[in-house]
Amino acid sequence: MDTGLKKELETVSKLITQTIAEDTFPSGISPECLASAVRAYPIHGGKRIRPALLLWSCGALGGFPDSALYAAAAVEIYHSWTLVHDDIIDEDDLRRGLNTSHVELAVHAKKAYRKDRGTCAKFGRDFAILAGDMQQAWSFAMLLRSAEKGVPPELVLKLVSALALTVNRRLISGEAMDVEFPMRKLETIRPEEVMKMIAGKTSCLLQFAAQCGGAIALNSADFSCEPLAALGAYAENLGIAFQLRDDYLGLFGDVRKFGKPLGSDFQEGKPTPLYLEAMHRLSDAGKKRLLELTGLPEYPQEIIDELRAMMRDCGAEDTLLRRTESFTERAADALSLLPQNRYTGLLSALLDYLLARTV
Repeated sequence: MDTGLKKELETVSKLITQTIAEDTFPSGISPECLASAVRAYPIHGGKRIRPALLLWSCGALGGFPDSALYAAAAVEIYHSWTLVHDDIIDEDDLRRGLNTSHVELAVHAKKAYRKDRGTCAKFGRDFAILAGDMQQAWSFAMLLRSAEKGVPPELVLKLVSALALTVNRRLISGEAMDVEFPMRKLETIRPEEVMKMIAGKTSCLLQFAAQCGGAIALNSADFSCEPLAALGAYAENLGIAFQLRDDYLGLFGDVRKFGKPLGSDFQEGKPTPLYLEAMHRLSDAGKKRLLELTGLPEYPQEIIDELRAMMRDCGAEDTLLRRTESFTERAADALSLLPQNRYTGLLSALLDYLLARTV
């Protein structure tokens, strides 16, 4: 990562962490284990990409990023609830090297109530669902606090409405499609359906973050006006390219850097663009072999090497890389329509980093 970008992201991270930690919303939640779960993901966040995107988009259009601080914290909290619920759906045990919310709550239940493992696991899942619900409410409450930073109340309400009506529906619909795909026969899933899922599950909140920051700068929620439309196009294409890069790293990445086992998409039978492209290009024998390599209990290095060779030889790898490059170029083209200043420079650096990443 570029040193300057890294420093700027660290500054945003500290600011967002402090803002979230000082907010009193969780103090009214009981029991305490639920309040603790509500705080956990937002406080121990990742790279804070979404709040950085919001703050820098505000600055890019001539606004004061400080006025967008509560909005930036809101999108991070909103992102957190989606992760909590996603971890339950995916039955993941770890998030950022720590227990996922439902696992940590199950550990608490075991210590506090001394029930059997199954009962404690159900408690953990149930309370994690409630924690995610609370986090969603907290994100709206935090966004409403933007009025305290001088954002006109009418604009704040329009932004809350956009988050509730547009983002909620698109994001959850995208997640639902992702959950539904494994229930269907792979040959019935069309590539355009997968791209729609990615646009909802991954790009939608990034797009809102960018346009929300720009809206605060312009004091306008007209997302169709040229500057906000350009920010939206930048973030939407960035999000799609980011997900395509993630799919690529899931097979071709360095397991020591990637942070999760290689081949997990194949193990789960996910119809990623890479997988669908291969199924389109492979011979009947190749398709049969790919299906044989789908859903295995383990993916040792020799299986990973065979899958890599299949993807390369049939041209699926090259197609995925070219598509990723295409969406990256679209994001850069949209960014070029904005005023050139320090903040658009940061948005450009963010694009370069996210698409060149190895983790």
